[in-house]
Amino acid sequence: MNNRKISKLTIIIYTLFVIMISVLTTVMFYHVFIFETFKDNSQSQQTFFEISAEKVLSSPIKENNSIIEVMSYGCYYCGINNDAIMKFAEELPDDDNFKAIHLASKYTPLAAYAPIFATLEEMNIEPSLRSAIFNSVLNDNVDFKNQVELLAWLKKHNVDTEKYLEISNTPAVAEKLDYMESIAEFYNITATPAFIINKRYVVYQDRDFPEFTKYMAELLEKSKQE
Repeated sequence: MNNRKISKLTIIIYTLFVIMISVLTTVMFYHVFIFETFKDNSQSQQTFFEISAEKVLSSPIKENNSIIEVMSYGCYYCGINNDAIMKFAEELPDDDNFKAIHLASKYTPLAAYAPIFATLEEMNIEPSLRSAIFNSVLNDNVDFKNQVELLAWLKKHNVDTEKYLEISNTPAVAEKLDYMESIAEFYNITATPAFIINKRYVVYQDRDFPEFTKYMAELLEKSKQE
């Protein structure tokens, strides 16, 4: 009888051991091969790029003393950081410029929302709807690439859908899309959010807020002195 109890206990302990080893192996696999947690930082994606002074002269960005955010409605980090970025933009000195554009590129699905952004911007209502769009795309899984769902969402948020469709096909919106795509191509941006500091530096978030916004402000001041 005692031997049977010991045998059952042994089986249970062994089974739990096997389960733990299996779980740990799976977790380690994802960290090493998927998330690359233990990858050497020297091999990680660069979070800072500097453009030469000569190349800056050819930049499609015209605003001086500027910070350009390249974002996407489908970008999780763009969404969760939106309030902090907008607060940062409001606190910049009057002679500094902050502008958000949408990633427009042929090489990433994150650019699929660019026409929506450009149309709403042309209607002068994009900033007021941005937070709601992030929430709907990222949390409520509203498919903004589906025109039926998009128009239903716009109507729900008191946007004139007939005017939206009319403006979406105008040359002004096409020009905005070309402009945003030219920036993404010039600075080789395929991921979001990216920030272009005074045409010179491209940075990706590598620290928490508000340290990151402080870092961008310091880079902006540095660029003015060069």
